[in-house]
Amino acid sequence: MLYTLTFMMRDGHVPNLDDHLDRLRTEAAYNPFAVDQVRTQLREAGPGVFRPHIQVGRTTITVDLHPAIMPREEVTVDAEGIPDQRRHPTRKGPDYGWQMRHLHMLRNSGSDAGLLLDDRGMVISGIFSALLFLRDGAAHVSSHPRTAESITLNAALELLTEAGVSVVEHPEGFTMPQLRGNETWLLSSVEGVRQITGWLEYGSVLPPREMNRPRMGAPTHREINELMWERAGEV
Repeated sequence: MLYTLTFMMRDGHVPNLDDHLDRLRTEAAYNPFAVDQVRTQLREAGPGVFRPHIQVGRTTITVDLHPAIMPREEVTVDAEGIPDQRRHPTRKGPDYGWQMRHLHMLRNSGSDAGLLLDDRGMVISGIFSALLFLRDGAAHVSSHPRTAESITLNAALELLTEAGVSVVEHPEGFTMPQLRGNETWLLSSVEGVRQITGWLEYGSVLPPREMNRPRMGAPTHREINELMWERAGEV
C-alpha cells in the first residue's frame, strides 16, 4: 500500500474535498481516471454519515465505505505519550497498522487518543492527528520533521488566520507542559477538530491547566468544525 486516505462524509459532503482529491490525483497519477472513479463510488453511499477508507496501491485503488457516527468534539488524551516507531512518518498509509494497534490499546485503557514522541521526548503529533495549541492570540503548530502534512490543520489555520490569529511554528515539536497548559486541539480528516478537555494520567483524568486565558478573537474548535462543514464539497 502506497497511500491511505480517510475522511468523514456526511450526506455526500466532505470538508476540504478538493484538497483530498488533489492529493489522490497526485498519489494515483498512474490512473488518469482515479478521481472520477473514487467519486462515483463515494456517491453510492447515499445519505448518512460514512468514513470512506481509500487505499492507493501500485496498480489498484480500493474504496471501502464504513458507516459512522459524528465524532465527539471534546476528548481525553493519554498523558504518557508513545515513542514514534513509524517507518514512513511523513506518509499516510505505510504505518497504518502500527498506528491503529496503538490507538486501540489507548482506547481500551480509557483515553480517546494518544501522542507520538521523538527520542528526546518531544511531542510530534497525535497518532493520526495534527496538533495545535492557542496562546495569546496565536496558533502554535508543530513543524517537527516527522510530522505528516494535514489537510485539516491547513484548513483550520486558514480559518484562524482569517480571524486575525497568527501562526507560530515549533520545528522541534512540543513539550507536554505546553500542551497541558494551553487550549490544545487534535485535528484530522476523520474526526475534525477536537479540543483536549482531559488528560489520562495514572488512571485519573485531569483537566488542562490555565484553560481560561483570553481567546483574543480566536474561533472555538466547534466554530471551526461548523465552518468546515458549511464549506464542505459535494462528491
